[in-house]
Amino acid sequence: MSATTMDDALAASCHANCIEAAREGARRSAATGEIVERAGVLLFASGSDFPIIANGAFRLDPAVPADEVIRVADSWFAERGRGWSLGVTSWADADQDLREAAEAHGLVQTVEMPGMVRVERIAEAPTPDGIEVRLLTTEEEATQFVAMNDLAYTSLGLPAGVFTAMAGLPLRTPPPHEVTVGAFDRGVLVSGAQVMFSNGIAGIYAVGTAEEARGRGLAELVTRTVTNLAFDRGAPAVTLQASPMGEPIYARMGFRELYRYANLTRFV
Repeated sequence: MSATTMDDALAASCHANCIEAAREGARRSAATGEIVERAGVLLFASGSDFPIIANGAFRLDPAVPADEVIRVADSWFAERGRGWSLGVTSWADADQDLREAAEAHGLVQTVEMPGMVRVERIAEAPTPDGIEVRLLTTEEEATQFVAMNDLAYTSLGLPAGVFTAMAGLPLRTPPPHEVTVGAFDRGVLVSGAQVMFSNGIAGIYAVGTAEEARGRGLAELVTRTVTNLAFDRGAPAVTLQASPMGEPIYARMGFRELYRYANLTRFV
């Protein structure tokens, strides 16, 4: 198999993992979440009405015309009185028509980030003094993780309350294909990350560090932990979508950019 063919297959799995993460975000919202597959389009809504991350659409069937994707999503979200975001990828220009149609219909690009991948374990490194890293196993710890990320992601422009609204009440037991780790400083959760196994690989999501704990290498620590955990559990590759804050960290850790992601958003 050529390197190009291998990357084609890897890109497809990485994108599918990302789409499954969107579904999982809606599932976490419990009764307030919705997931619909209609006419080759995935539509998802969460407990938050914020139009980015929490509400969106992906084209599942590449044969669906781009204008039809926009029409289906606009109609579905209009019924709910919500804005939404269309997820597109640059891989092999497969979504170029979607991007052009979205812009023609008035959607605005709000997010642009690299889809990155790594195919081998990361060398271990010392844990900073006073920090304990462990799997999160209780509802209390899950609540702490959501609250920490809810504030941490405001640094990227996400309003406070989005993560909390998406978590649902009460928080349900994490699914078996998802693992969350936390870094604790004297018993306080100050950083964490999730890894989700789907479509034959693993994807890292919700990497966050409390503002007061930044500059200590904790984001790298929790990312390395879940990356190596994924490889130890048999994943052949680990993917993530990097924020501007995270991209230089992940590149230093040996993640390589495979393609670019973008969200184009309809505001209401």
